[in-house]
Amino acid sequence: MGFLAPISFLFFGAIPILLLFYFFKKQYDRQTISSIYLWEGTLREWESDRWWHKLQRNLLLLLQLLILLLLILALARPFFVGEEVNGDHLVIVIDSSATMTAEENGTTRFTKAKQQAVQLIDQLGNGHKVSVIHAQEAPVLLATNQTNHSEVIEQIKELQISYQHQNVTDSIRLAQSLIQHEQGEIHIFTDDLDEESVTALNISIPVVVRNMSASKENISIQTFGVKRSENLVQAIVTVKNESSDAIDIVLSISNDENELEQVTEGVAANEQKTINVKNLPIHDYYQVKLVGDDAYNLDNVMHALLPKQEAPSIYLAGDVNPFIEKAILSAGIKVTTVPTDDSGNYSFPEEEEAVYLLSGVENKHWPPGAKLIISPSSGGPFQVGEKVQLNYPLKEASDHPVLAFSDFENVYLEQAYQVDNWQGLQPLVKSEDQIIIAKGMFENDPMILLAFDLFDSDWPLQPGFPILLVNSIADLAGDGESLGYYHPLETATIQLSTMTEGAVIEELNGDDLKDIHLSESDLTVPRHPGIYQLHEKSANGSSFRYLVVQLDNVERTATSINSFSVDVEGQEESGTQLAKKEVWRIFASLALLLLFLEWEVYRRGISSR
Repeated sequence: MGFLAPISFLFFGAIPILLLFYFFKKQYDRQTISSIYLWEGTLREWESDRWWHKLQRNLLLLLQLLILLLLILALARPFFVGEEVNGDHLVIVIDSSATMTAEENGTTRFTKAKQQAVQLIDQLGNGHKVSVIHAQEAPVLLATNQTNHSEVIEQIKELQISYQHQNVTDSIRLAQSLIQHEQGEIHIFTDDLDEESVTALNISIPVVVRNMSASKENISIQTFGVKRSENLVQAIVTVKNESSDAIDIVLSISNDENELEQVTEGVAANEQKTINVKNLPIHDYYQVKLVGDDAYNLDNVMHALLPKQEAPSIYLAGDVNPFIEKAILSAGIKVTTVPTDDSGNYSFPEEEEAVYLLSGVENKHWPPGAKLIISPSSGGPFQVGEKVQLNYPLKEASDHPVLAFSDFENVYLEQAYQVDNWQGLQPLVKSEDQIIIAKGMFENDPMILLAFDLFDSDWPLQPGFPILLVNSIADLAGDGESLGYYHPLETATIQLSTMTEGAVIEELNGDDLKDIHLSESDLTVPRHPGIYQLHEKSANGSSFRYLVVQLDNVERTATSINSFSVDVEGQEESGTQLAKKEVWRIFASLALLLLFLEWEVYRRGISSR
């Protein structure tokens, strides 16, 4: 315990003055009287209650001394020191991503984060400023320079899981802008933020990162896709064992709560495994679920939509890597290889719905239609140059469905082609500033361009390789009749029928979630991961289209690392300690209570005379 106003202890000099008052208290002399007849009743009462009068002689003095002592302590403003936070401004950043629902001992990371944030604010002194940032995909500022701590605490308690991937980088930059030239600290409550990511931002303010932990005994479903093959459906599921022991996992594939298939597979510790399930009946959508609970249940379920359209014709031309053909065939997609004639020309069939996969083919031989270009030839409209060495790992440059379930951080790529003119294609994957994969329209046809050679990468050995190829083909061929896949709270563009009189997003059981205004083309999809349906109502009846809300890829693994702090060299410490919790009100309240008690003692003493 410390004291903010120790000079108040000079008031201890009043204690001798109080004692002097008792020394000069009026004394009574003994007198001889003729009769005590009228005093007999009072004397008997006094004799029966003698202990109280004996105690009263000194009790008033003791109570007054104690009251004086408590008042002096209250004036000295005592406090307890909790966790030290330097400065006069505290900025709290709270992560509400899906992985914050992971549990340990029955408590989620998100609950622990909010509890610790509230405890930190409770330790602050009066008048100290607090700001709170909700680290969603787009950071939300909940409180700015607030000195009303109880109001800030209520806002934190009301926070809910957003299920979006946290944007800690922009949240930290926003936090730094709030403090600016003041003295303060940033406290981040999350689960997997590493020190390297924080130091790379060159923050000029001390940062404390509190990574919430959870049980490491977790099994997750990483990918799930379905593909129609004639009159049956094949499902591909990738599961990951994040625990330290090998385990037998049980997968249940169902439709509308009707189990279609159940499989059991062994997965080694800290390994992932791809499981093929064949001969499933045809349905509009499917659900795969891990049987049983673990520390993180959100990654135990995934949904997949079966495209309504017929599979497009896939034509391969050029020096196509054999891994590509095998990956496409493993997904149940038939391919046709187009050879060259004696003149070196390709005879592509004229099909409106075809997708052409071209490798090393000059642009003058490109057919009209959707194209997936791998290992582009030199020159051409994209001005493809020589290969250059890559010094940085691959990272997603766009949150596009084509990249769903493809973990590029684990992909090694030694070199890639230098492309000087991307013709307006949008980057999907980069290595630092160099674009590796891009997508868009070229000459009125959809195109995806992979500016590297597969022989320079271990990507074909990754589980996400065939998935990206299938996603690319599906994107180039069109979306079909479903609305597709979205992340929580993502904005989706929809086209309603001109005959539609009313539209609503609802759960599969028919419960309404959100009404759609017919004049709006954009809507925000639901927050919670799952499968939903767009219900359009018209004079001709109702029509339904499914949409899947799924977690971001990085939210499918509930990792946790140690907490840490990043100090700023040369920063002067503020003279104020934010963690001083004053308790003078307690001493003042006790003094007031004793004052009432003293009055009662004095009153009883007067009435008993």
